[in-house]
Amino acid sequence: MGELKQHPLPMTIDEQIENLKSLDLIIENEEYAKKILNDISYFRLIKAYSLGFKPKNGKYEEGVTFEQIVELYLFNANFRQVTFAEIEKIEVNVRCRIANYFAEVYGVLGYMEPQNLWTKNIIGHLWLISKRRFGETQRRRL
Repeated sequence: MGELKQHPLPMTIDEQIENLKSLDLIIENEEYAKKILNDISYFRLIKAYSLGFKPKNGKYEEGVTFEQIVELYLFNANFRQVTFAEIEKIEVNVRCRIANYFAEVYGVLGYMEPQNLWTKNIIGHLWLISKRRFGETQRRRL
């Protein structure tokens, strides 16, 4: 078995800030940077969200600020919340339609019979469900 990868020693928040400065990251407000690094963590913020701002094992591109990286993190966090809320609506809708369809076709407990779920025509069932939904949407628009 190979040798274990050497990991860097832990750094205090002040050491993290000094490390970022040594990589030419501009930190306009150190108190703000300390708060953010305490709340989000160095690795979550810097390792994930600064990838596009510096080459691997290199210095940051000229003019890149800590605040820009935080803004990217916050944009992503907000985008994720909005997106997941909408995805959840779609998931609930699809599950509801599948459950209703199977109840209509196979009875209320039809889901308990494996042959009802794993038929060769499962794609056909899903197609009918989506076709019904699309038809309802088109009728409402007219």
